[in-house]
Amino acid sequence: MKGIREGSYVYFVHSYYADTRAENTLTSTTYTRSFASSITSGNVHGVQFHPEKSGATGLRILENFIGLI
Repeated sequence: MKGIREGSYVYFVHSYYADTRAENTLTSTTYTRSFASSITSGNVHGVQFHPEKSGATGLRILENFIGLI
């Protein structure tokens, strides 16, 4: 993720997560256990958190996404 430092914080509001294939995992988060927090497959991209509530980090993530389209 361009412009995002390792260890940056994002806003999660629940404890649910999706099981994904390792090759589709773009970033992971460790909170009790490790899980995929963002995934990508071809032109499909998804995040498990709320970028709109994640301050400057979330804004940068949304800017990166806009840059893909």
